[in-house]
Parts: sequence; structure tokens; C-alpha cells
Amino acid sequence: MAGKSPLMSRLLRKIEVNRDTDVQVDIYVNKDTRPLPPSRRPYGPWHFVGLWMVTGSFNVGGWTTGSSLISLGLNVWQAMLAIIIAHTFVGFVCVAGGHPGAKWHIGFPIWMKQNWGIWGYLFPMAIRVFLSFVWTATNTWYGSQCLKVLLTCIWPSFLNLDGDLANGAMKVYDMVSFVLYFLLCLPLVWFSPENYKKPFMIASVTVATTVFVLLIWSTVRADGGGGLLRDPSRISGVEPATGGALGWAFVSAITANIGSIATHMWSQSDYTRYARKPGDQVLAQLVMVPLGTIIVACIGIICTSCATTIYPHEEGLLWNPYDFLDTIRRNEDNRGARAGVAFASIAFMLSQFGMVVASNLVVAGIDLAALLPRWFTVRRGGYFTIAFVFVLQPWSLLNSATNFLTVVGSFNIFLGPLMGIMFADYFLLRKTTMKLTDMYGSTPASIYWYTKGWNWRAGLAWILGVWYLIPGLAQRASEPGEIWPGWTRLYQLAWFLGCVVSGTIYLALDWVSPMPAKTEVDDLDYFGTFEERSEIEGVWVPGVAGPGGVNDAAREKEEALESVREKGDV
Repeated sequence: MAGKSPLMSRLLRKIEVNRDTDVQVDIYVNKDTRPLPPSRRPYGPWHFVGLWMVTGSFNVGGWTTGSSLISLGLNVWQAMLAIIIAHTFVGFVCVAGGHPGAKWHIGFPIWMKQNWGIWGYLFPMAIRVFLSFVWTATNTWYGSQCLKVLLTCIWPSFLNLDGDLANGAMKVYDMVSFVLYFLLCLPLVWFSPENYKKPFMIASVTVATTVFVLLIWSTVRADGGGGLLRDPSRISGVEPATGGALGWAFVSAITANIGSIATHMWSQSDYTRYARKPGDQVLAQLVMVPLGTIIVACIGIICTSCATTIYPHEEGLLWNPYDFLDTIRRNEDNRGARAGVAFASIAFMLSQFGMVVASNLVVAGIDLAALLPRWFTVRRGGYFTIAFVFVLQPWSLLNSATNFLTVVGSFNIFLGPLMGIMFADYFLLRKTTMKLTDMYGSTPASIYWYTKGWNWRAGLAWILGVWYLIPGLAQRASEPGEIWPGWTRLYQLAWFLGCVVSGTIYLALDWVSPMPAKTEVDDLDYFGTFEERSEIEGVWVPGVAGPGGVNDAAREKEEALESVREKGDV
């Protein structure tokens, strides 16, 4: 095979990411893939409050969470109760998912090596990167719709660009708004996550104020909570669920709520790794995760309900905030209304910047940097990911509440089992311990090597936790109005069943074939993770020769410890 040309070699060297050389490990490590030192961990409790207000609740997706549940046959109060139950539970799961990042200051991809293996982690990471692409596209579309409302307030003639595109799924003005919002996101990707603290707080205060102003305005204009609260079936056109159907619709609502945020729960460590102290993430997530979503979702329901009274001639429920705002602009048709709608659109645009950039592009960047550290940093990974928003065509993906629930519900099937495995491994088997140096190894000497770099226990547990949920997904996608005996009910419990079944099987497989050194940790702070210092001691990974100096000293210490172990003294 012919070698690379000198020009190609020079080009590849030019675009390589600088390698961190102060640690001796046998994989390529850059500043974004190593455990973070104290100097790069600026997030305290209040910063996580701002993070969750923008990325978890006070945004377009949070607003639509409750309203879309009406399509399942629930009334307003039942939908609100489902939201409260689901997101209270989500708060505890988020704390658990963020624990490794807050304690060990590693990103989610590195954690996956612990339970899937040095090479096996590529499987969950492929799923995670794909989901980053999906949610980036989805939230960019939401942001572009808010921008469209803003542009229409400024230039009403903007709506004259009304030619059909994508087989009628959108208009020319939708595409123009999408491209413009895409371009507005690009400069924001340049900044590192450490610098997002103040933007989070500004965006959260702005959008929270806007949400409450819309609630007050809507209830005053509608003289109450609106028609949807009084007679949901007549207003929504959806037959109310009763009896056993109501119970299963309620369960589906809870599962769909978990599915809508399952990706965020799964990869919490990508942001909790920036916590100053392990406990800094706890209160913010236990309080803001459920409280923020409950408040915004309930306000979204009430405003949607009020709109049916204020604008009774509008077709369908205005469950998207940008549709609600545009309806106000069209019907009120005065300068004051246009100005108010414009400012509200800007607030939602700011929150969507948080969703697109902070919640998705940064996470995707961390994932890609871990997968290909020689070529990707967080910044490069973010730009690579946002380039795919046009490929995924979110305008076709999110064209109805039913399709939205189908999409987010399908994530439960794959993520529930993955989360069951990682929680069983980290909390029950390893007692929240990690050996960081072995996470960065690529030889059989690493305790996370397992079988040729793959932990077969995780793979088998995942398959056994997923297969029986697939028929229910097929029914939901192909015949959403039908019930397939047994399979549909399993699908409606997808996240819970997948998590418990895969987690239990994983524990059983470890009992049959125990993993080695489950609670082993490093004897030194090799990466400078817990104590800031200018020069970090060398790391000797068993099976990898050191270059000398302090690295040899680390090796000699390890060999001495091994000798003592063999004599049975420890």
C-alpha cells in the first residue's frame, strides 16, 4: 500500500490537536479528554441552576412537554400530574448520572469505558453521537421558528416568501430562518464550556420572565384558564381516555416525558465534570430539574388553553410557543403587540442557543474528542455536528405532536437498558470507584480491557433488555392507533423495564463471571485532577515502557507494591 504523500502528511500534522505530554498514557490525550484540573472547573451550585433552566426546562421543548400529552387522551390535570411524577423521578436520575463527572471530573465517554470496555465504549458512543445530531437539528429548528416570528414582527412582508419546500413540510421563509439561525449559532461554538456561566444566567432570567409574562397576559385576556381546562375533549378533538386505557395513557405520558430528557440524563457527566466540588450539582438538579419543567410545562398548557378562548377560530391547538406568539401577532396587529412578541421571540431564541450549543454541540464535541482525540476538540466536534442539521431535516421529523412522541419515546428503548447497566456497574459493583489511569490505557494491562477490549456482559445485558421492546416501537411507528397485545404495553413501560432488566442481568453476569479489580483506584493523583500543580507526575501504565525520570519512579513504586501484594502483606 502506498504511503501518504509528503503534502498529505504535512496537512494531517497541521490539523492535529496538541497532545498533552505531561502524562504518560498509551492513548492520545488532549486538554478536553483528560480529567479536568481545578482551574477548569468553575461551576458552582447556582451555575447549575442556570444550566438546567436553559437546557432542561425554560425552552421551546419544555413549553411543549405538557401540551403534547393531551394528544394521548389525558385532560389537563392528568397531564400535569404525569409531568410532576416523571420529572421528580428525572431529578434523582440526573444526580446519579452526573455523579462520576462531579466526583472524578471525567466526561461521559471516558465513563463508558468502565462498563463497556476500552473498545466496547464505541457502541454507546455511536448512539450518543447520533442522538446529539438529532437533538441539535431539532433544537435548531425550534430556534429558527422563533427567529421567523421575530423577523415577521420587524418585516411583515417576510411572509411573502411562501413558496412550498420539502413536499410542503415548510415554506421558503422557514428555510431562510433556519439558515440564519444556523449561522447565528456558529460564533457561539467557539467559546469553551467554562465560559457559559454568565450566558446561562442571562438567558435563564430572560426566558423565565417572558414565560411568566405570557402566563399573566393569557389568563387576563381569557378571563381564566381557557377552554382546554373546562372541556379538553371538545377543544382538542381527542377522545378522552377512560378505564384501563386511561391508566396506560398516563403511563405512556410518564414514559414519554422521561424519553424527552433521557439523552440529557444519560450524559450528565459531560457537564458535571466542570463542578468545583462533587456536591455542587446535587441541589440544583434535585430542585431545578423537576421544578423548572413542571412550571414551564404547566404554563405551556395554560397558555395553549387560553389561546382556544382568546382566538377560537384558530385551527388546532397552539402547543408550540412560536405558533402561539405568531397568532398573537396576527390577531392583535398593533405595534405594542408586535414589540411584545418580538421580545418574547428573542427570549426563546436565547434559550434555544443554550439547547443547541451548550446542551448538544458541546456534548457532541466532548464525545467526538474522546473518540478521535488526535483530530477533535470540543470546539471542532461542535462545528462538525452542527453541519449535519440539514441532513436530518427536522422540519419533517417534528410535524405533529404524535410524531414527536413517537420519536422521543423510541429513545427509551435504547437508553433505558444503557442506563441500567451503567448504574448497576458504577453504584452497586464498583461502589463509585474508578481507576483513572486505566481508563486511558489501550492494552490488556488495563482492568477495563475485559475480553479484547469489550465487556461482553454489558453487550449481552443490553441486547436482552432491548429485544422485547422492538415490536412495540414498530407498532407505534406503523399503526399508532392500534394495540398489539403485550408488545404495546411493554413499549409503554420501555425506559423502566429496559433499565431494570438490563441492570439486573448485568449484575447476574458479573456474579457468574466476576470482573477483575472492580474497586481498584490509583495510588496517586496522576492527572492533577484533585490538586492543582504546575507539573504532573509521570504515569506508568503496566505493559507500557516509560521514558525515564519521574515516570520510572512511578513504575518502580508500582512494582514494589506488586511485590508486597505477592507476599500477602496487603
